[in-house]
Amino acid sequence: MYLKRSSTVKYFIAAFVGAALYCEWFVYVIQPQYWQGLGCDGHDAACTKVLFIADPQIQGDLAVPPPLSYLFNWDSDRYLKATFTVVSKYFQPDILVYMGDLMDEGSISTIPQFHGYVKRLSSIFNIESPVLQIWLPGDNDIGGENEPVSREKVAEFDKVFNQPSTITYSNITFYKVNGMTYTFPKNIQGADENNINIVVSHYPITTRTVFSMQLIKEIHPNIFFCAHDHESKYVTQNKDLTHRRTHSYGYGEAILNISLDEDTLYEVYVPTCSYRMGTSKIGFGAAILDDKNHLLRYTVFWSPTRFPYLLFYLAVLIFIVWYFILFCAARLIHRQPNILKSNSDVQPLLDRI
Repeated sequence: MYLKRSSTVKYFIAAFVGAALYCEWFVYVIQPQYWQGLGCDGHDAACTKVLFIADPQIQGDLAVPPPLSYLFNWDSDRYLKATFTVVSKYFQPDILVYMGDLMDEGSISTIPQFHGYVKRLSSIFNIESPVLQIWLPGDNDIGGENEPVSREKVAEFDKVFNQPSTITYSNITFYKVNGMTYTFPKNIQGADENNINIVVSHYPITTRTVFSMQLIKEIHPNIFFCAHDHESKYVTQNKDLTHRRTHSYGYGEAILNISLDEDTLYEVYVPTCSYRMGTSKIGFGAAILDDKNHLLRYTVFWSPTRFPYLLFYLAVLIFIVWYFILFCAARLIHRQPNILKSNSDVQPLLDRI
């Protein structure tokens, strides 16, 4: 009865419900207010919207033992789904490019586990409108960083996602380059020279000079997009890969305008979209391509951080445990004199003297 009558508990429950609504719903509603306005002008058919999804690294079965793994995986998947849903509805992309490291344990998983992770990815990045989706492997999907590239996982990735290494949309051609195996597709024979050639890779490419020069000679790319570093930045250099400069691209930065016909070559690093990657700068890369004028505009749709809200829930849990421990202790102390008094009433008269 004390808990029901306590105004403190009522206020606490109301405050917690309000905070939970903010953490789990309202924070995603207001997030687009902080994004740069990036869209096509009117109904420009030459305008193409591309959304880049990098390093979701959905957590696997081995990192945390059950039952905690079920809670951690559920929260991480739910966060990715919530942020992706908001971004896709806001931006309405024509093309989705998944930049690799889709799974955290894909390279060391069994085939049934691999298929289970793919089903989770399909559920997280579910989009109703018809869009072109381009899937790239990362080192956590097929190996290549802390362990050798697994031929079995390369074959399974290709089988599951079943895409060619060169994909054309309108007059934009995406070349899927594998920086772990040092392989890239050949240039399309008979392709229009006015096409925009975009190299997409999980690993940064232009840091590997010999490989990059072979690729540039064969494909003649207009721009590179990569991931892996979990950072938002871009690199500018000459097309012979000299005069390299790295530029950060953080919160509040103006839209990056790139002429794809100029002599400067860009490699854009897309940040991670997962809160588990040790950085608070989380988001989705977004680009508008003006096919006619060979112009590209790029920004990042930043996602809200997650760990402060998880710490809030942990603090609430600790408070509840602490409150009930103190409450139970207080009740026991309050009842103790009554117990002693009731015991004294049944003692014989001579024993009380």
